[in-house]
Amino acid sequence: MEIGRAVEAIDANIDHMVRTAVLQIVALGMKHGIFSLLTEEPTLQELLDNIGLPNRALLVKFVHTLRDLGIVEVHGGRLVLSDFSYILNLSPDTCSTLLPDWMSIHEEIYRMVDYAFITPKHPHILMDFDKDADFWDMRMRTSFAQTYREVMASVAGIGPGSAVLDIGCGSVSPEFFGSIVGYDGFYLGIDYSSALLEIARSRVESKGLPVYLKELDARLIRPVNKYDAVLISFVLEYIPDREKVLKNAFETLEVEGKLVIVEPFRDAFKDISALEFFEALNRDFVGFPTAEEIINALRKLEFQFKAEHPGRSVLVIEKL
Repeated sequence: MEIGRAVEAIDANIDHMVRTAVLQIVALGMKHGIFSLLTEEPTLQELLDNIGLPNRALLVKFVHTLRDLGIVEVHGGRLVLSDFSYILNLSPDTCSTLLPDWMSIHEEIYRMVDYAFITPKHPHILMDFDKDADFWDMRMRTSFAQTYREVMASVAGIGPGSAVLDIGCGSVSPEFFGSIVGYDGFYLGIDYSSALLEIARSRVESKGLPVYLKELDARLIRPVNKYDAVLISFVLEYIPDREKVLKNAFETLEVEGKLVIVEPFRDAFKDISALEFFEALNRDFVGFPTAEEIINALRKLEFQFKAEHPGRSVLVIEKL
């Protein structure tokens, strides 16, 4: 897929993820009788007492999501349903960029919420990076994930001989990028999930790729080596201290090196809180960042850089 079209595909598919998440939020409200109770304009405590769902913390998050989406308003301490409508437009252009294999993954996550309403530690919740590494590996092997890896390689200028640091590499990226940089290059993938790294290690070893993998929290990176590219894809939403990670990542870059970040940026995607509600089934999830937050953090650190947005979900920052 041509890179410009691939970037459009990433953005379009994230849009579809968000829109289907909104519809699932509405379905949950209907399924569990939440909307029926909201017609009585209860206080939050009254809703919690009468809904019959054991996991009250998740129910509170659900109500906050309804507020973020404009489905519910708060007046005088009472929850009031708004006149909410939602239109899903399917045009030939947007459908032509649809990469449908992520849908079955998301459908599984939607089902997990019913178990999460019982208890946050229910065994059918498959969102732990180590315990449920196979599920995450399935997510990383979708055509959507393959597309953003191809985009990252292109916009970062990664080729044979490149030195690449991949923060939160997961189980699939080491094989992909290791194949590109080859034996004249250097690829270091770090992740704090030992289980995902083990899957990655088995793949690169079977192909004899020149890949180095290290189990490490992204906040503990030490700027020792220099890299032509630093990659961060769908990782910052799990890191509360993002400024520290960005500082260490940027310091590892060569001059004219590029930091490439792929995220559903909060300031680029409307109704993103619907998607966040489901992703928060992973206990490490803290929320999607904004692109502005990342750029402002680097300015605060007084780095010299040039930032570009090839797409709403892709941020490329070149070190000057």
